[in-house]
This record gives sequence, structure tokens and C-alpha cells, in this order.
Amino acid sequence: NIKPFQYGMEVDQVYQDGNVFAAAVLDMSETALIEKFLAGIANMAAFSREIGIPTEAGLPHAFGNAFRNIAALVADIDFSFKEVEEVKKFLADPSAYAAANPVAASGGGGGGAAAAPKEEKKAAVVEEEEEEEM
Repeated sequence: NIKPFQYGMEVDQVYQDGNVFAAAVLDMSETALIEKFLAGIANMAAFSREIGIPTEAGLPHAFGNAFRNIAALVADIDFSFKEVEEVKKFLADPSAYAAANPVAASGGGGGGAAAAPKEEKKAAVVEEEEEEEM
């Protein structure tokens, strides 16, 4: 009379490259893996921007920085184009922009459109301070 039985192995610890880890490191959800992957891409983009090598991950940042530089250059002159007109309006009257966008005025956003004009204002102030120092 032979009864069926079950045999299994339970992992308590993991050994890799001379290090011992708890088995909990194996229990990662798919969202945690995606977060780690995206953090790695962000690190790669930051590193490539820092050393001056263009990568696909760093292109959005490069274009954003280029736009901020161009907007800072044309902010005080009469030359204008469609993309920079909103920035010029903001620099001319920041209080009207804050009244029209209560989310940006409260500071709770963290989105894209409100961040660019704030950066432009900071850049203009820094440039004015640098000119005063010279």
C-alpha cells in the first residue's frame, strides 16, 4: 500500500557572490521591478547629461534645457516666437498667471507647464545677480 507524498524545498536564505541575503529579496512585485528599471534609466540619463554624451534617455532633458536657454535669451528682447510667448506673458505679469492657475499658485502641482515659467523667472534673477556682481 503506497500513498502519494509531496516533497518540496523552502528557501530561507540566498547566497550570491560571497553575500548571504534573506529569501525576501526574491519576493519582488512587478511594480517594484518597473520602478527599479525606471530609476536606472533616470540615472543613466543624468550620467550621460553630466559627461556630455547624448543618449535617447537624456534627449527630453536636453531639449527642455535648450528651450529654457532660448527663452532666457529672448525674454528681454523684442524677438518672439509662438513657444516662448507664454513665458514672456508670465514674466510681464506673474500675478495674473497665478490667479489664472490656482494649482500653480498653491504649489501643490509638480506638473510640466507650470514648472517651465518658474524656472525662467529663477534664471532671469540669477542672470541679473551675475550682471550686478560684474
